[in-house]
Amino acid sequence: MKPYKEIGVFRGRTLIQKRGKIGGSRNVFVKIQGEKNDLVFPTFGGVIRNPFKGDAKMFAGDLCWFKTDANGSNPDIYLLKVFEVISASGTTLNIEKDNGYRHIPFVNDVVMVAPSIAGGTGTGVKITAVEDATVTIDEVEHEVWQITTSANISSALNNGKGILVEAAAVGSNKKMLVETVNAVIDSDCDFFGTPKIVANTNLTTASGTDTEFDAVRYFYTPALGGTMYTKKMSPLPDCIKALNRSNINGWFRVDWYDMRNLPDTTYVNEAIAEVNSEIGDVDSKVDNLAPLSGAEDPTTATVGYVGQLYMQTTDGGVFMCTAITGTDEKTYTWKEITFVS
Repeated sequence: MKPYKEIGVFRGRTLIQKRGKIGGSRNVFVKIQGEKNDLVFPTFGGVIRNPFKGDAKMFAGDLCWFKTDANGSNPDIYLLKVFEVISASGTTLNIEKDNGYRHIPFVNDVVMVAPSIAGGTGTGVKITAVEDATVTIDEVEHEVWQITTSANISSALNNGKGILVEAAAVGSNKKMLVETVNAVIDSDCDFFGTPKIVANTNLTTASGTDTEFDAVRYFYTPALGGTMYTKKMSPLPDCIKALNRSNINGWFRVDWYDMRNLPDTTYVNEAIAEVNSEIGDVDSKVDNLAPLSGAEDPTTATVGYVGQLYMQTTDGGVFMCTAITGTDEKTYTWKEITFVS
């Protein structure tokens, strides 16, 4: 039987007091008049699969990947952890910490220099040491977390400066852990204790056992849309800034509206009608907007049916297949369309 302190239940709310130095009000979310569907939530949350490895915080306005399974349920949540490097030398990197809204690096975190495309690849390295330090850059003192990495990635930084994100694994040509961002944390939250990985003999693999989180597990329901002031968010790498749906300088918008930045899903029927009017051929009418997707514009080799929609995930462009020609080798014509609300 496990000791009492490792298991238990409390049928009510809990409050665990933690000390902190963050003060004041920052109002990270932009207050938009007449916007009724901002900060909407799904009816189910998920497990945070990359919690911090010790006492830390995630902040209102932090972005995350709300990743569902093939059936659109059982989501996992991957936080977008970002670390701003302000100077580097070999395997020693100095992470800015004198702003209150910074993520804390931990030993055994696997990180990489942020790639040029969200979900892209790079060299993953493990953090082997973290120390508090003070460094002077251009005659200005900075409080930093001074980290040591298992391999030298300083050459991938811009003159010793840049943003680190989590990598999926250690080694070259490894993917960024968070492949995209589609949800946002709506309030500051604390992480307590250190999650540990233990062998689970109930799960059979080739080696006989598998691993799982033990000791602490975090369940959370993020918001599926929000508009934040970028200066009050954690620092963002360029690959994430490219996903911004806002055209207003200094604002970052993450949307849940699928292909279109519209305030209400009732516009879907109008969009279907507009697509059908573009097609013209009665036999090719569509009754849904289930799109293909990709980081590049579709080409004449991109397979689809007439009326098929395609979302270009880099800039949000929407294309429609308007014609298919050829017999043995078909050519697909895609037309970029603009919806009018």
